[in-house]
Amino acid sequence: MGSSTNDGGPYSKPTHGVVSVGAQREHTRCDDRISLFYSRIENPENEYDSTAESIFDGVCFGTEDNPRLYKLLFDIDQKLNLLLKHMSDSDGFALPEATDVNVSGGGLRFMCKENFTEGTLLRVQTVLPNMAGKVDLKCKVVRSTELPTGLYEVAVKYLDVNEATREIIIRYIFATQRKQLRSERGTDTDPFD
Repeated sequence: MGSSTNDGGPYSKPTHGVVSVGAQREHTRCDDRISLFYSRIENPENEYDSTAESIFDGVCFGTEDNPRLYKLLFDIDQKLNLLLKHMSDSDGFALPEATDVNVSGGGLRFMCKENFTEGTLLRVQTVLPNMAGKVDLKCKVVRSTELPTGLYEVAVKYLDVNEATREIIIRYIFATQRKQLRSERGTDTDPFD
């Protein structure tokens, strides 16, 4: 299932850079490895809509828009990751580990230790690395499959997603695909030199 062909088989390491737009798929998909938070929505009667926002006051950009700023922010992000890892190791502060995900404009698939029943409502939050955008998504579990590793592969669809949020997710997918294709072709030049 982790391959970009979405053939329904067992999970395997993602095939990066392959764009899968099958006849049965409404949205383009990409594989990546990101950290995400998820939690059950215990009270579905409460109003809760999916949102996405730029971390930088409404300015959403990728590496192509301002490579020098992106490089500086990437360096800061790496330093923060080291500090947070140190905090989590010494103080028991829990951080999510990066996991393989398959993202589309309509839903996502991720690995976790918890099994969810079909129809469970989840709140999924993550930062989209290429876009410096934070997404907070209301999702519904459509499938949860136990893997030989003991982990579960959970597929969810987005609920109550407005077009602006979906656009940020799709921009992230295209930016990730461009990066993966450049890397596979050996044309991954460093724009910061």
